[in-house]
Amino acid sequence: MTTYMEKHSVDGMAVSDQDLLISLKKVPVGSNILNRCLSALSEADVNVDIITQTAPVKNAIDVSFIVYVSDLAKVRDIINALGEEYPEIKLVINKDITRISVSGIGMRTQSGVSAKFFQAMADNDIQILMITTSEISISCIIRSEDAPRAIEATRAAFQLV
Repeated sequence: MTTYMEKHSVDGMAVSDQDLLISLKKVPVGSNILNRCLSALSEADVNVDIITQTAPVKNAIDVSFIVYVSDLAKVRDIINALGEEYPEIKLVINKDITRISVSGIGMRTQSGVSAKFFQAMADNDIQILMITTSEISISCIIRSEDAPRAIEATRAAFQLV
């Protein structure tokens, strides 16, 4: 039996419903749109988190990222300006999302934490829209309607109060 210095792999959970999922569909490969978009968002003081990009298909990629709900107007202005140059890019804004994150220093030394977390989501039919991880945290974007089940499943899986 392995003894760990940290008793719990996960010590806490955070939930936020103040995020937006922004997706840019059919971005031309090599267009430098992502860099231009992120630079413009930075200049507008928009905090961007959880960035994902698909592999190229037919010389185009899809890019998604998370911003705060309060930054919606700034994001729309910036992306619409870029869209004038690239009319083939489609903007999708998903307001009905919740971010659920688990963290704990014990995640660094204990294996199976992500497996337990994703099993809890699967057992409760919770669709994960985006994922990001570090050595001490897992964050997922899920549909808002699934948040109560996801919170309860996570609490049960990791014995959180």
